[in-house]
Amino acid sequence: GEREKRMSLLCCASLLASGALQAPVVGRAELAARAPQPLATASRRALLTSIASLGVASATPAWAGYVTSLGIETTKPQDAEKDDELLGSKAVQDGLSAIKKYRSSAAALSSQFEKDTNMNLIPVIRKDFDFSALRNDLNTITTVFDDQTQLTTDRAIRAILYDVTELENASRIKKGETERTPKKIANVQKWFAKLDKDFADLLAYYQ
Repeated sequence: GEREKRMSLLCCASLLASGALQAPVVGRAELAARAPQPLATASRRALLTSIASLGVASATPAWAGYVTSLGIETTKPQDAEKDDELLGSKAVQDGLSAIKKYRSSAAALSSQFEKDTNMNLIPVIRKDFDFSALRNDLNTITTVFDDQTQLTTDRAIRAILYDVTELENASRIKKGETERTPKKIANVQKWFAKLDKDFADLLAYYQ
């Protein structure tokens, strides 16, 4: 049944987290393309197209309670069905702690950026946001929900992975340049703000 499927997914996630099961080594863009999604895509271009169609790149939350163009009704946090036994498991609790740590790290990095808008962000982003680990933690914590709710949380996962990718892209400074323009600074700030909001919106399902 549905619960057995969630248990199986959680088991796989736990094995990946413990290192007992090794996931293939792939690039950040490919990992983004492998994020859970209802559309079968492999390329980054196709991924971004599907994300845009679901509205996760906009200011409107992916779970605002409306019906998307694909006809998938989103589930609000107060309506989400959770498996309390799975929620209390070590794997899920460790995953939740990790997600909260990612959010705190992003907030701390954003504060550093406000003090020095010309700092080199990319090495820190890659260090603090291991893409494979982030994706695994996100997948682990969402195993507690019923299938309908997972349609919503899957979009939340895609939004967060997209935010991290775009934050890194926005942080790049061209070779030979030492300062960011006001426009580039604003773009970095925008992705920091969106990442924090998307983390907050997902974590609202566990309150």
